[in-house]
Amino acid sequence: MSQLKAGAILSYLSIFLTFAIGMLYTPLLIRMLGQTDYGVYSLILALSSYLSVLDMGLGNSIIRYIARNREVGDSKQEANLIGQFLKFFLVIGVLTIVIGGMIYLNAPKLFEKSLTQSSIDTAQTMMIILTLNYALSFPLNVYSAVAQAYERFVFLKVSNIIRITLTPIFSLIALYLGQGLIAITLITTIVNVGILLITALYCKITLKIKTTFSPIPKNLKKEIYIYSFFIFISAIADKLYWQTDQVLLGIITNPDIVAVYAVAIQLILIFSSLSNAISSLFLPRLSKIASSGENVALINQIFLNVSKYQFIIITLVFSGFIIFGQEFIVLWANEDYKQVYYIVLIIMLPFFVDLIQNLALMIMQAKGLYYFRAILLLICSILNFIISIPIIKLYGSFGTAIVTAIFIMIGNVIILNFYFHIKLKLDMFIFWKTIMKYSIPIGILFVASYILKQFIPDTSNIYMLGVEILIYTVIYILLIFRFVINKPLAKYIKSFNRK
Repeated sequence: MSQLKAGAILSYLSIFLTFAIGMLYTPLLIRMLGQTDYGVYSLILALSSYLSVLDMGLGNSIIRYIARNREVGDSKQEANLIGQFLKFFLVIGVLTIVIGGMIYLNAPKLFEKSLTQSSIDTAQTMMIILTLNYALSFPLNVYSAVAQAYERFVFLKVSNIIRITLTPIFSLIALYLGQGLIAITLITTIVNVGILLITALYCKITLKIKTTFSPIPKNLKKEIYIYSFFIFISAIADKLYWQTDQVLLGIITNPDIVAVYAVAIQLILIFSSLSNAISSLFLPRLSKIASSGENVALINQIFLNVSKYQFIIITLVFSGFIIFGQEFIVLWANEDYKQVYYIVLIIMLPFFVDLIQNLALMIMQAKGLYYFRAILLLICSILNFIISIPIIKLYGSFGTAIVTAIFIMIGNVIILNFYFHIKLKLDMFIFWKTIMKYSIPIGILFVASYILKQFIPDTSNIYMLGVEILIYTVIYILLIFRFVINKPLAKYIKSFNRK
């Protein structure tokens, strides 16, 4: 089995474990910490995640340029590239400590109206630990990116599975022993840095990666920095979309509202991971195709086939959430989190389209055209941020969710679809024709199931709800194989997989 195919399987295994562990871990965390402490926990995680943008897009640059260099076969330049990236990220690590320290010092003033003094003290300690986490992760992530450029997906995905398994296990043990937020934050950091150290050793010993610090050509350095800059801008925009609402809610409202919104965003990011599981694997391959010359037909073929898989998987999960989600959330968390269902629906309705086209973003990166999305999303995210401040004061979490959804529809869906078709030369007419054809049988099943569900009384038994979800999933899969994965398409997919 190829690294790509095995990586895709392990990606979905990782997502399944993340989902399954999250379903068990999150409600236990909520109950053991309490809604207020869970709100503080979510708030500081969201705030500290802004430090991740100091990556400045160079993480993706490593993958792209090492993959391109492998196509050429210049081992000396590869060693120089890795050395340059390492030097840069060591500087970024120091900068991270400085910025994290500034957030630590200003936390009392920032949250004086929404948090108690005890919560502020805890938040400050958490901020110190998470700052060290990011400062150490930046240089070590160079080796993770190199392993991805080498398409060592099995090692990377197994490492991630170990990470997502160990963190909640050790955290629950700590909570059971009477520890609190500081302990689980420290556990997260230790596990994360430990896995990254193992990855660095894997690159050194198994891949025999060499590092030199000789300068690289100025034109190449300029190209890397320009490419990275727009990835960096896009990362800022994504943070404004997915983290700023929580921070604004934490400043303007209270931790309880933050806790509800954080759970909604957690579920949305699970949907997002279903899309990224496949598309992220294709960046090294697409970079090689782009570097070897324009191949519109092959890129269109890859885009259409990957998008089909993404549509089938994401539609199953999202349609199931619409039918069963409200009842599930009440049983999973409690009545206090009922609003999560509506927040997820508001944001996911436009975001769904973005997710099934996720591979187009990898194509943009491979072709060095990511600047358009970066600038577009930055404008949309800044407008989203500005408008959300008064909207939160008037309408709370629902208001900011609606504003976010509107800008996702404008930027991520409408404008980018035109760009994909005109600039990337992706045939979006065939794409949407194919998606609409597949939507007919799935839509009939969804409408019938939704109507039928209205006549079934809500159950207080999570196991009975699980049976209902299982029945829907089985029927959905059978429908896909009968009406979607027909014989011509199955033959085509088999040929594509062989290639």
